[in-house]
Amino acid sequence: MNTEADLGALLMQRLAIVQEIAGLNARQLKCQQEIGGVELEGERCERDVAEGVPGAPARLEALRVQLAQAVARFAAAREELTASEDRLDAVDRQLAGR
Repeated sequence: MNTEADLGALLMQRLAIVQEIAGLNARQLKCQQEIGGVELEGERCERDVAEGVPGAPARLEALRVQLAQAVARFAAAREELTASEDRLDAVDRQLAGR
């Protein structure tokens, strides 16, 4: 892999992976924000349950489901991010070995 075309292809591949990583970082941030919001709402809802507000127990259960889903999305994005970072490392090693 010593041609200009090969180098260009590697650089384009690297750019695509970096863009992918940026998107995954953004997705993780969105998940973190959602998790924080759901946790805050859950605290309010727990207070409502303690005060006997009608419908609060069902709302609390729905929030727990929503939280579990957000945590799962965060974990999935983390796994994808790790895989993308590994691919980026591999491309960087190829570039360094030129």
